[in-house]
Amino acid sequence: MWFFTFTLATLVGGALLHTLLDRDPAPRTRRRMVELWLLWFVVGGGVWAIVGGISHIGPTSDQIATSIGYRQSMFQWEVGWADITVGVLGVMCIWKRDSWLTAAVVAIAILYWGDAIGHIMEWMAHDNTAPSNIGAIPSDILQPLVAVILLIAYRALPAGPGVRPRATAETT
Repeated sequence: MWFFTFTLATLVGGALLHTLLDRDPAPRTRRRMVELWLLWFVVGGGVWAIVGGISHIGPTSDQIATSIGYRQSMFQWEVGWADITVGVLGVMCIWKRDSWLTAAVVAIAILYWGDAIGHIMEWMAHDNTAPSNIGAIPSDILQPLVAVILLIAYRALPAGPGVRPRATAETT
Protein backbone atom coordinates (compact mmCIF):
# COMPACT_ATOMS: atom_id res chain seq x y z
CA MET A 1 0.00 0.00 0.00
CA TRP A 2 2.91 2.36 0.73
CA PHE A 3 4.00 2.10 -2.92
CA PHE A 4 0.77 3.68 -4.18
CA THR A 5 0.79 6.45 -1.57
CA PHE A 6 4.47 7.18 -2.21
CA THR A 7 3.88 7.22 -5.97
CA LEU A 8 1.11 9.81 -5.76
CA ALA A 9 3.10 11.87 -3.25
CA THR A 10 6.14 12.00 -5.56
CA LEU A 11 4.00 12.99 -8.54
CA VAL A 12 2.29 15.81 -6.65
CA GLY A 13 5.49 16.88 -4.85
CA GLY A 14 7.56 16.77 -8.03
CA ALA A 15 4.98 18.78 -9.98
CA LEU A 16 4.70 21.34 -7.20
CA LEU A 17 8.48 21.79 -6.90
CA HIS A 18 8.92 21.93 -10.67
CA THR A 19 6.21 24.60 -10.88
CA LEU A 20 7.87 26.68 -8.17
CA LEU A 21 11.42 26.30 -9.54
CA ASP A 22 10.62 26.46 -13.27
CA ARG A 23 13.05 28.59 -15.30
CA ASP A 24 11.20 28.40 -18.61
CA PRO A 25 10.98 31.72 -20.50
CA ALA A 26 7.21 31.64 -20.00
CA PRO A 27 7.00 30.44 -16.40
CA ARG A 28 3.86 30.44 -14.35
CA THR A 29 1.44 30.96 -17.18
CA ARG A 30 -1.61 28.81 -16.64
CA ARG A 31 -0.75 26.66 -19.66
CA ARG A 32 2.84 26.15 -18.48
CA MET A 33 1.73 25.10 -15.00
CA VAL A 34 -0.80 22.66 -16.45
CA GLU A 35 1.89 21.33 -18.80
CA LEU A 36 4.30 20.69 -15.91
CA TRP A 37 1.68 18.89 -13.84
CA LEU A 38 0.58 16.85 -16.86
CA LEU A 39 4.18 15.86 -17.57
CA TRP A 40 4.72 14.80 -13.98
CA PHE A 41 1.60 12.63 -14.04
CA VAL A 42 2.46 11.12 -17.44
CA VAL A 43 6.29 10.96 -17.40
CA GLY A 44 6.74 10.57 -13.64
CA GLY A 45 3.84 8.16 -13.56
CA GLY A 46 5.55 6.31 -16.42
CA VAL A 47 8.70 5.88 -14.35
CA TRP A 48 6.63 4.43 -11.50
CA ALA A 49 4.76 2.16 -13.92
CA ILE A 50 8.10 0.76 -15.10
CA VAL A 51 9.16 0.19 -11.48
CA GLY A 52 5.84 -1.51 -10.74
CA GLY A 53 6.08 -3.62 -13.88
CA ILE A 54 9.58 -4.77 -13.00
CA SER A 55 8.33 -5.74 -9.53
CA HIS A 56 5.70 -7.97 -11.18
CA ILE A 57 8.25 -9.81 -13.35
CA GLY A 58 11.41 -9.53 -11.25
CA PRO A 59 12.88 -11.52 -8.38
CA THR A 60 10.32 -10.24 -5.85
CA SER A 61 7.30 -11.12 -8.00
CA ASP A 62 6.15 -13.84 -5.58
CA GLN A 63 6.03 -11.30 -2.72
CA ILE A 64 4.18 -8.81 -4.92
CA ALA A 65 1.61 -11.47 -5.82
CA THR A 66 1.11 -12.31 -2.15
CA SER A 67 0.65 -8.63 -1.24
CA ILE A 68 -2.14 -8.43 -3.83
CA GLY A 69 -3.77 -11.58 -2.53
CA TYR A 70 -2.76 -13.89 -5.39
CA ARG A 71 -0.29 -16.58 -6.17
CA GLN A 72 2.33 -15.94 -8.81
CA SER A 73 1.07 -16.77 -12.31
CA MET A 74 1.52 -16.03 -15.99
CA PHE A 75 -1.08 -13.25 -15.66
CA GLN A 76 1.22 -11.39 -13.31
CA TRP A 77 3.95 -11.61 -15.96
CA GLU A 78 1.56 -10.09 -18.51
CA VAL A 79 0.46 -7.30 -16.14
CA GLY A 80 4.12 -6.50 -15.49
CA TRP A 81 4.85 -6.08 -19.20
CA ALA A 82 1.67 -4.01 -19.67
CA ASP A 83 2.83 -1.69 -16.88
CA ILE A 84 6.29 -1.42 -18.44
CA THR A 85 4.76 -0.66 -21.86
CA VAL A 86 2.56 2.14 -20.54
CA GLY A 87 5.49 3.42 -18.50
CA VAL A 88 7.79 3.63 -21.51
CA LEU A 89 5.05 5.40 -23.49
CA GLY A 90 4.73 7.93 -20.66
CA VAL A 91 8.48 8.49 -20.36
CA MET A 92 8.77 8.99 -24.14
CA CYS A 93 6.54 12.05 -23.74
CA ILE A 94 9.62 13.94 -22.52
CA TRP A 95 10.78 14.05 -26.15
CA LYS A 96 7.56 13.51 -28.10
CA ARG A 97 4.69 15.52 -26.68
CA ASP A 98 1.86 16.48 -29.02
CA SER A 99 -0.20 13.40 -29.84
CA TRP A 100 2.02 11.18 -27.66
CA LEU A 101 0.60 12.87 -24.56
CA THR A 102 -2.90 11.96 -25.69
CA ALA A 103 -1.88 8.37 -26.44
CA ALA A 104 -0.14 8.04 -23.07
CA VAL A 105 -3.11 9.43 -21.13
CA VAL A 106 -5.55 7.14 -22.98
CA ALA A 107 -3.31 4.12 -22.26
CA ILE A 108 -2.94 5.08 -18.59
CA ALA A 109 -6.70 5.54 -18.22
CA ILE A 110 -7.58 2.21 -19.84
CA LEU A 111 -4.93 0.21 -17.96
CA TYR A 112 -5.37 1.75 -14.50
CA TRP A 113 -9.16 2.10 -14.54
CA GLY A 114 -9.34 -1.51 -15.74
CA ASP A 115 -7.01 -2.46 -12.88
CA ALA A 116 -9.21 -0.54 -10.42
CA ILE A 117 -12.30 -2.42 -11.61
CA GLY A 118 -10.44 -5.71 -11.17
CA HIS A 119 -9.30 -4.80 -7.66
CA ILE A 120 -12.83 -3.74 -6.69
CA MET A 121 -14.29 -6.96 -8.13
CA GLU A 122 -11.73 -9.01 -6.19
CA TRP A 123 -12.61 -7.15 -3.02
CA MET A 124 -16.37 -7.48 -3.46
CA ALA A 125 -16.60 -10.99 -4.94
CA HIS A 126 -13.79 -12.68 -3.04
CA ASP A 127 -13.32 -10.47 0.03
CA ASN A 128 -9.74 -9.85 -1.10
CA THR A 129 -8.59 -7.25 1.40
CA ALA A 130 -4.88 -7.81 0.80
CA PRO A 131 -3.00 -4.51 1.27
CA SER A 132 -1.94 -4.12 -2.36
CA ASN A 133 -5.39 -5.09 -3.66
CA ILE A 134 -7.27 -2.47 -1.62
CA GLY A 135 -4.36 -0.01 -1.58
CA ALA A 136 -4.14 0.17 -5.36
CA ILE A 137 -7.73 1.33 -5.83
CA PRO A 138 -7.36 5.06 -4.99
CA SER A 139 -4.19 5.41 -7.08
CA ASP A 140 -5.64 3.42 -10.00
CA ILE A 141 -8.59 5.82 -10.07
CA LEU A 142 -6.95 9.16 -9.21
CA GLN A 143 -3.76 9.08 -11.29
CA PRO A 144 -5.51 8.65 -14.67
CA LEU A 145 -8.35 10.97 -13.64
CA VAL A 146 -5.88 13.77 -12.88
CA ALA A 147 -4.00 13.06 -16.13
CA VAL A 148 -7.23 13.19 -18.18
CA ILE A 149 -8.31 16.47 -16.56
CA LEU A 150 -4.85 18.01 -17.07
CA LEU A 151 -4.70 16.89 -20.71
CA ILE A 152 -8.12 18.42 -21.43
CA ALA A 153 -7.07 21.67 -19.71
CA TYR A 154 -3.72 21.71 -21.53
CA ARG A 155 -5.38 21.27 -24.92
CA ALA A 156 -8.00 23.94 -24.13
CA LEU A 157 -5.58 26.63 -22.97
CA PRO A 158 -4.10 28.90 -25.65
CA ALA A 159 -0.32 28.91 -26.02
CA GLY A 160 -0.38 32.65 -25.44
CA PRO A 161 1.39 35.54 -27.18
CA GLY A 162 5.11 35.16 -27.59
CA VAL A 163 5.10 31.54 -26.46
CA ARG A 164 6.40 29.24 -29.12
CA PRO A 165 5.38 25.60 -29.15
CA ARG A 166 8.06 23.18 -28.03
CA ALA A 167 9.87 21.40 -30.82
CA THR A 168 9.18 17.69 -31.06
CA ALA A 169 10.36 14.98 -33.39
CA GLU A 170 6.99 15.34 -35.13
CA THR A 171 7.46 19.07 -35.82
CA THR A 172 11.18 19.21 -36.57
